[in-house]
Amino acid sequence: MDTNLVVTSGCKYIDIDAYASIIAYRELLKRQGVNATASTLSTLNQSIPPFILWLKHRLDSADTLKDAKYIVLDTSNPDFFDERVTNDNLIEIIDHHTGFEDYWKNYPNIKTQIEFIGSVCTIIFEKIVSSGYTEILDTDLCKLLVAGILDNTLNLKSSITTDRDRNAYDKLIEIGNISNDFYVEYFSACESEILKDFTKAIKDDIKIEKVGVLPEVIGQMVVLNTNNFNIEKMKDVFAEYPEWLMNVISLEDGKSYLYFNGDSVRERLEKLFDKQCDADDLLVLDKFLLRKQIIKKARDVSFL
Repeated sequence: MDTNLVVTSGCKYIDIDAYASIIAYRELLKRQGVNATASTLSTLNQSIPPFILWLKHRLDSADTLKDAKYIVLDTSNPDFFDERVTNDNLIEIIDHHTGFEDYWKNYPNIKTQIEFIGSVCTIIFEKIVSSGYTEILDTDLCKLLVAGILDNTLNLKSSITTDRDRNAYDKLIEIGNISNDFYVEYFSACESEILKDFTKAIKDDIKIEKVGVLPEVIGQMVVLNTNNFNIEKMKDVFAEYPEWLMNVISLEDGKSYLYFNGDSVRERLEKLFDKQCDADDLLVLDKFLLRKQIIKKARDVSFL
C-alpha cells in the first residue's frame, strides 16, 4: 500500500488505551509492509505518565498528510474523532465502546470492529497474535499494551474485564518478561501526575456527550484512595456547567464516588442506580463502575 495510513484516536484528549493501541497497531501494520504512522492532535491525559512516554515506542508527528487514509481506535462516535478524520478518508474503526454499530452500517466501505470489552489494547494484541507477528512484541511494546489493559480494566478488577483481557494481560506479561508488580509502578505514576496538576487532570478527562438521563458533562478520575482528592477544586472545574457528574474510582476500597450538582441530577441518579444520594451531592456505589459502564447503563434504561 503506497497510501499514507495514519492510526489515530479521538479529539480533545486520549488515554493510555488509545495511546498504546495506536502505537501497537502502527507497529503491526509496518511489519506487514504498510506505510503507517501513529499520531494525535489531542492532549495526552494523566493515564500516560512520563515513564510510559520514555519507552522506545512513541507517537509520530501529527502532520496532516496529503491524501492520507485514517484508522480510528478507541472511539466510534464520529463527533469525537481526531479533527483530520472524515467519513471520506476513514477506512477502519476499532473500538470497545458500543452504541454506534448501526450508524456505521450505513458506511459499508469502512471496516468496523466494535466490541464491549475491557481494552482496545486487548483487541490489538489479538490481531498481532492472529497475524503471526508476535516477534514485534518486545518488552517496551508489551509494557504499553499491559498499561492500557490495566488502566481500562482497573487492574483487571472492573466488571467489564473479560477473559480475553485477562488472557492478553497474562501473555503480554510472559512475552515481555514483565514483573507482576508492574501495576504498582503504573498506578503510582499516574497518581503522581494527577497530584502535580489536579485541576488539569480533571479538565483533560471530561467527556461531553448527551446520554439519556445523565448530565452531558461527565468527568472521571482513578485514584489509589480518596485521601488526596480535592472536592473544592473539582467543583471549581465544573462551575461553568449547569449540570455535571464526576466519577472518582478508588482502587483501594473498590468503590465509585459519584459527585454531581443539582436536585434534578440527584433524582435521576437515584432512579438510575436505585440508591439514595448523600446530602452533600454524592452517590457512593458499593463497587466501582467505569464511566463507559455508567453511560451504557444510562442508554439501556427506558425512563426519562
